[in-house]
Amino acid sequence: MTSEDYVAKKMAQLIRQGATLTQYTCPVCGTPLLRLRSGKYYCAKCDREVVVVRSDEEEREVTIRYGLINVRDVVFSKIMELSRELGKVNDIDDVNRYAVTLTNLLNALGMINKLIGEQGKSTTGPQT
Repeated sequence: MTSEDYVAKKMAQLIRQGATLTQYTCPVCGTPLLRLRSGKYYCAKCDREVVVVRSDEEEREVTIRYGLINVRDVVFSKIMELSRELGKVNDIDDVNRYAVTLTNLLNALGMINKLIGEQGKSTTGPQT
């Protein structure tokens, strides 16, 4: 089965499950987007959600939100790396340095999550 056949079958399956074909296309691959029953837009070829924006301001808000999510993911991965390393450390001064860094990262993670939550509230108004 070719990749085009696979994408077509996937789209047909999603349509049978209640998705609708839209006028929009994926900005990455050009495949027509489906609107899922949840209201989210989806590219069957890229196998990912696509955010459709209708204004420059909405694009800016979405860009900020996804940028914050990327930063959150990096901070979280650093927390996980640091926690693994902390388990190997025996020197009390090193433990203290790791603990301070870990505390700073956890505080940053909390602030980022708060900003993401606030950003989400500003972009969930009615869409035209």
